[in-house]
Amino acid sequence: MLENLQRLVVPSIAGPARLVPLQSLAGPEISYPALRQAATRGRLDAEIGYDGTWRTSKRAVDIYLAGRHRREPQR
Repeated sequence: MLENLQRLVVPSIAGPARLVPLQSLAGPEISYPALRQAATRGRLDAEIGYDGTWRTSKRAVDIYLAGRHRREPQR
């Protein structure tokens, strides 16, 4: 139940500029491990909280997804 709250309710209540846990912003476009890796490498504007949880905003994820390099499918 907590996972559903974080994934569905928290992002809609928080708005685009408020910091929420990365797990809340993972979805069909990008997974939680990919978001965490991007944050660790400095490609996603995120911060780590005192409890060890990575947090970022929906706006930062949208900016990251727009500028992310995607590979072409092999023919």
